[in-house]
Amino acid sequence: MKQYRDSRGWRYQVMAGIGGYAFKGRYLKPGALSWKCMTQLPWQDKIKDAQADLDAYAKKKGWEEVESE
Repeated sequence: MKQYRDSRGWRYQVMAGIGGYAFKGRYLKPGALSWKCMTQLPWQDKIKDAQADLDAYAKKKGWEEVESE
């Protein structure tokens, strides 16, 4: 799974929702304990579709791909 970081240090990745049947990009602010849903991206039934949404959004925003921590 790809993970991205923006200039503020926020991290982004695709995660499952409750039940594990829907997927969406989420973000984590530095120092925060929990990931939050990205309102800019839709819920998807397939993880590959959610990843494609996040990949396109990251490219548009110029985020760097990083290793998952």
